[in-house]
Amino acid sequence: AYVDPIHDFAFLRFDPESLRRTPKSAIELDPSGCVVGEEIRVVGNDNLEKLQILSGTVARVDRNPPDLAGDFSDENTFYVLAGSGTRGGSSGSPVLNKLGRAIAINAAAMDGTMHAFYLPLHRVKR
Repeated sequence: AYVDPIHDFAFLRFDPESLRRTPKSAIELDPSGCVVGEEIRVVGNDNLEKLQILSGTVARVDRNPPDLAGDFSDENTFYVLAGSGTRGGSSGSPVLNKLGRAIAINAAAMDGTMHAFYLPLHRVKR
């Protein structure tokens, strides 16, 4: 397992065969699919909802780390910026392109705007 307290997500390792009632489905990683203008969907528990699917469009793929209040401090990467309106509860959620492939991970949002910040997957995929 890997836990990232700055970006509020974790990677967990488990045996999918041990799932008895949960349908199994893999999401393909597609780091190169993250391009300006790409239509996206963010699947998560936004604002404590059970499940939400929010839409948006990638606006930038080279955004500096956001300047957010609290203990969020990151200077080691750049972000993808999109107008999807995600809020608390969706951190770590996959950002999917129109082909259903993961192109980023939801990391943060800026209050009072529709701006959402995503971590690009090119550093994740091996």
